[in-house]
Amino acid sequence: MTTLLLMGLTVLLPLVIGVPIAVTLGGSGLLWIALLDPNLLRGAGHAVWNTAENYVLISIPLFILMGELIERANFANRFYDAVSLWLRPIPGGLLHANIAACSLFSAVSGSSVATAATIGKAAIPNLERLRYDRRLTLGSLAAGGTLGILIPPSIPLIIYAALVEVSLGRLVVAAIIPGIMMALIFSGYLWIVAWRRPEAAPRLGGRPDAAALLRSLGAMLPLFFIIAIILCGIYFGWATTTEVAALGVVAAAGLALLQGQLTWPVVRDSVVATVRFTAMLLLVIIGAQIFSFAIFSWGVNYEISDWITGLPYPRLAILGVIVAIYLILGMFIDSISMMVLTLSVVYPVITGLDYDPVWFGIILVILLEIGLITPPVGMNLYTIQALDPVRISLGEVTRGALPFVLLLLAGIALLIAFPGIALWLPSLMF
Repeated sequence: MTTLLLMGLTVLLPLVIGVPIAVTLGGSGLLWIALLDPNLLRGAGHAVWNTAENYVLISIPLFILMGELIERANFANRFYDAVSLWLRPIPGGLLHANIAACSLFSAVSGSSVATAATIGKAAIPNLERLRYDRRLTLGSLAAGGTLGILIPPSIPLIIYAALVEVSLGRLVVAAIIPGIMMALIFSGYLWIVAWRRPEAAPRLGGRPDAAALLRSLGAMLPLFFIIAIILCGIYFGWATTTEVAALGVVAAAGLALLQGQLTWPVVRDSVVATVRFTAMLLLVIIGAQIFSFAIFSWGVNYEISDWITGLPYPRLAILGVIVAIYLILGMFIDSISMMVLTLSVVYPVITGLDYDPVWFGIILVILLEIGLITPPVGMNLYTIQALDPVRISLGEVTRGALPFVLLLLAGIALLIAFPGIALWLPSLMF
């Protein structure tokens, strides 16, 4: 336990003074490996190579490129307007459109920040003009954006599968029902608020005519087509996740070309953004793998696992402590870094307690979602505030997102009480 605390300090102190997390994890890991046995540095090299050549990780830049093409080809604005037309008669109106648009856009993006930013750009001007409650508007967008890392494709799920070596196909399928469940819980909350306080979400007069609804389908079909390729390809086993990601890129580029949006600036900016994000992400993963190898070499992870699983407490209580730790860490560390930093210690504990690793992957991603909307490092809060930094304060976004933190915790409680929510669909396929 003393070794773990010292290892933690060698990570915490550099982070406090602003050292990048990839450098911190890799440097700390190399230090501890050298202290144990310099000959093990060769083993660290093998660990890095095994991670870098992981076939599953190839899907990450492909999914990112697909999302970038869709965002820059202006699909999102037309899609949001179409969804708004269908949902505006419901109490809560365009607030439901925020959740629905975020849910569906996340199915072709895989990034919470990109989802929140893209839908927020389209939604905020309309909702401001219609005098919707500002906190509800900002909170629903920040929270709706978190669905980007739960509803497939999900970059954190891809990384989780690669790090702990579980089936990515099972993980992706397991996330479908919980993702839909969280979207419905969010919309249910907004419906109740709009029903109790009609002035918070003014209803637009009259129902849209059938012709307008039919025309709006043209703006929705491109995204539905790409979603169908991704989910059907994975669900029916027509292709691997990486192959599906490649098909998604081709489909996004083809649809952008058909609509006259596939210009050189769109392609250039999409590729550059993909390369930058992928490089940053892989550096963090590689640094985390070096640190994990150090923990493994010192035997700390198994010591902790044996100690925790041997405690005379119910496994549910131990799971509750793990959840609480992630909630605290999520306030200070970004989601991907938090996951790769902790899995080498937490995963042996989870398997030692006989919890299903696929089920825990879904729980973990929801915990990461909570971290995205809790200060001081909630990335979605800053993303929404940055859309109009003059008129939108970070405090407003934070207060608007707080009820959704409680709703996400309720979703975790449901998954703990009823694991079948996540495991039923994979059980039909695998």
